Amino acid sequence: MKTVNKILQIAALVFGVLALVCFAYPGFVKLTANGETVNLSGLQIAFGTEVSEAFGNIAKSARVFFSFWLTVLSVAMAVFTFFKKSNALKYWLSGITLGNAIYVLVFALGNPWNSIDSRFANSKVVTEGLEYGSVSLFLVIAVALFAVMSIAFMFVSDRLDVIASKGGKLSIVKRIIRFFKDYKSEIKKIVWPGFNDVLKNTVIVLIMCVIIGLLVWLIDFGLGTLLSALWG
Repeated sequence: MKTVNKILQIAALVFGVLALVCFAYPGFVKLTANGETVNLSGLQIAFGTEVSEAFGNIAKSARVFFSFWLTVLSVAMAVFTFFKKSNALKYWLSGITLGNAIYVLVFALGNPWNSIDSRFANSKVVTEGLEYGSVSLFLVIAVALFAVMSIAFMFVSDRLDVIASKGGKLSIVKRIIRFFKDYKSEIKKIVWPGFNDVLKNTVIVLIMCVIIGLLVWLIDFGLGTLLSALWG
C-alpha cells in the first residue's frame, strides 16, 4: 500500500505540472480579430500580454488568471507533501484541486465570451471570433486527474495512518460519520421556542429598534441644529 501511496503522490504532481504546461502552451484559445486568427496560450489570456505587434495587448481574463494561480498553489502543495507529512496539507491539497477542477470545467466547457476578456488596448482591433482550442480540453483532463490523484492519495495515506496507529485513529470516512452522528445528537438537544415566546421576543426587538432609531434621530437633529446655530 505504501508503494501505491507513493505512485499516487507522484501521479498527482505529474498531472499538476501538465496542467501548468497546458496554460503555457499556445492553442488554449483561437481568437479572430481584424480578419486574422491567432492562437493564444492560457498565460497570455490570464496576464494580458502582447498578442502581436499589430494587435497590441489583450485585456486580462480574471477567470483564467484565478484558475492558473489555483493550479500553481496546488502544485506547490503537492511538492511540499514529499517533504512534510501533514494531514492538513493533504486535506487542503484535495479540496483545492477538486475546487479548481470544477472551476476549470465550468469555464472551459462554457461559452468563451463569458470567461475571456477579448478587449485590446488598441481600440481599432475588433474581436470577431473566439473559441477554445484543443489545449483547453487537455487542461480540463489534467486538472481533473490532478484532483482524482490528490484525493486518492489522501485516502490511501489516511488508511496507512490508521493501520500504523493499530486502531488508535479512525479513518476519514468513520470520522465524517461520527461527526454527523454527534451533530444529530446535538440537534436533538435544541429547545425550540413556542409561538408565544417568538411573538413576545419579536415585539421586544421591534420596540427596541424604534427606540434606538428615535434616539439616533434626536441626536442627529440636535447636533445638526447646534452646528447650524454655530456656523450659520
